[in-house]
Amino acid sequence: MRTVRILLLALLGVLLAAPPAESGDRLVARGFYGATWDRSARHAPEPVQEAQWALMARSGVESVRTVFSWTEAQPSADAPLSFTATDAAVARAARHGMRLLALVHGAPRWARLDPDTHGSAPRRSSDYAAYVGALVRRYGSSGSFWAEHPELPRRPVREWQLWNEPHLGIEWHAPPGSQAAWPRGYVRLLRESAGAVRSGDRRAKVVLGGLTNDSWNKLRQLYRLGARRLFDVVTMQTYTSSPGNIVLALGKVRAVMRRYRDGRKPLWATEVGWPAARGRTPVEAYARPWVTTDRVMARRLGEVYAMVARHRRDPRYRVGRVYWYSWATGYRPGDVFDFSGLLRFDGQRFTPRPALRYFRASARRHEGCAKTSRGTCRR
Repeated sequence: MRTVRILLLALLGVLLAAPPAESGDRLVARGFYGATWDRSARHAPEPVQEAQWALMARSGVESVRTVFSWTEAQPSADAPLSFTATDAAVARAARHGMRLLALVHGAPRWARLDPDTHGSAPRRSSDYAAYVGALVRRYGSSGSFWAEHPELPRRPVREWQLWNEPHLGIEWHAPPGSQAAWPRGYVRLLRESAGAVRSGDRRAKVVLGGLTNDSWNKLRQLYRLGARRLFDVVTMQTYTSSPGNIVLALGKVRAVMRRYRDGRKPLWATEVGWPAARGRTPVEAYARPWVTTDRVMARRLGEVYAMVARHRRDPRYRVGRVYWYSWATGYRPGDVFDFSGLLRFDGQRFTPRPALRYFRASARRHEGCAKTSRGTCRR
């Protein structure tokens, strides 16, 4: 712990000593500033969602991570796929100049290994891969969606995240030792689904399901099973007490990538956040180090984006994107993550939280300009 503290102090000293950016200079790659659009906000009336995506664009969000729910799209095995919700999300992203990271997550009851467990692994990876393939054929480079909607700017979805936190039992429930259990069960799903993505769109990228906790060790397990060629982007979603620890964790992930001769691949932090749940809801012991207050959440947001941006070219880290978790949540007692939003959504109205101002200021500084609702620089 003494060594870690010394490293953190040294890291912070270097970062704080760095000169401020000149106004107008873009310092990060397009898409670096991301946000997750999920929870009850996904079910708000369409005009309300449209207004929020416009606000996201004006606030500097250039990439949105959102769920493409198989459960909602195909509630019964013999039902045709519904693209209603995903059509709306793809259209909003196109109108506002955003990249869309499609998180293909969840299995409908009929397709689960355990029908009564919401977070069950799929019974057959091929069923999930079939849904992924259908999405790529609709929204990818040659997708039918674009032919049906010539009025929209053509922005194909080319980034497909296959599941979320598959090493956690709550997200990937499968009997220990079974063929479906982590990590072998996930590698099987990855293999079949990666084939569906790549055969449907040669320009698409397979994004690894978000790895949390000791994410570097989970990544090592995948490499040991020969999964290196099954994904194009590595992800990390480790929650920890400070922005400095996020940078250290990203360094550990990048070190594992280099160890397995995979260091050239992009690395994205697909979830970063510090829920402002302290004093508002009971907090379990595992979450206490990173649950905090509104004020500290806002400050840490600014710090983590500044730190990662300054390391964007350092081969020890080299992180291409950081997705804040989450854009809007309910701020209701029960789940600590429901206090992580840059805005509060109470089912009717969106109300900004203190961290939104920090996000907007950080994005403006590193993107070099204030943004319009279409994602372009204001003149």
